[in-house]
Amino acid sequence: MAPSVYSRAVRKAAELLGGREKLSRTLQVPLAEIEKWLADKGKPPREIFLRVVDLIIDDNGVPDASGPDDAPPAKDCAPGASPAWLD
Repeated sequence: MAPSVYSRAVRKAAELLGGREKLSRTLQVPLAEIEKWLADKGKPPREIFLRVVDLIIDDNGVPDASGPDDAPPAKDCAPGASPAWLD
């Protein structure tokens, strides 16, 4: 059986933090629980899983929601031409 999304996420978070013990301390859960989730013997509670996902996202440098200053530049139309949707 393939590893679940839960065990893969917990494994990745542990790798990013430098080990299972560090993940256990960061999440404030017993190491035995981390081991159980890694072995697919259970799944973390939703709030813990979301914290695991946040750890992975934060480490991968995924930007937060972009603001209006982050919008791509507008494309100009050729001089004298108007887009068909404006006609």
